[in-house]
Amino acid sequence: MSAVKLSELLELALAELDHPSDTAALDLWREKLKLFANDAIDDLTRSLRPWRRDPAVLSNGTVDLSTLPYPVSKALGVERKGLRIPFYYGTDVTRVHVKGVEDGPVDVVYRYLPAALENPNDVPQLPAACHPLIVLYMVARFQMHSDASGLSQSNLLMSLYERRKRRLRMDLDEPYGCAILNRY
Repeated sequence: MSAVKLSELLELALAELDHPSDTAALDLWREKLKLFANDAIDDLTRSLRPWRRDPAVLSNGTVDLSTLPYPVSKALGVERKGLRIPFYYGTDVTRVHVKGVEDGPVDVVYRYLPAALENPNDVPQLPAACHPLIVLYMVARFQMHSDASGLSQSNLLMSLYERRKRRLRMDLDEPYGCAILNRY
């Protein structure tokens, strides 16, 4: 599944639930399903810890993290021409400091916080491989609030969601998670 908008996620969830996906049905279930979609994004973010590598500028030994395109939850590395540069946080968590390196362009590797889905055209700021999991989570949460058979179905769907999330975790691991850096 490629990247999909919130409106498409809602339609996919309603189709999985065998509900009509016309305008009236979307209006009826939009807020509840949107809440479940954002809960899924929060859960996937905590579990998968998504990361990005984006260009930034080193100026006076400091990189301003607020200039990056996504909110930073943790800086993982600073690189120049593919080589890692030692850095440290100061008293301000919106900046990282680098000593002994001349000013100029650098790449910052960081964990980010995806934005919540609000508008029908919003696309989840997670890798496209996560989007089917968002639909699965939405359907499972919706089923939790139905009768006994729906609750049983919900348990099955949540266990499938957790299994797929664990498998995806291995594919989307951090760039420095298992690396050995030898400086000698």
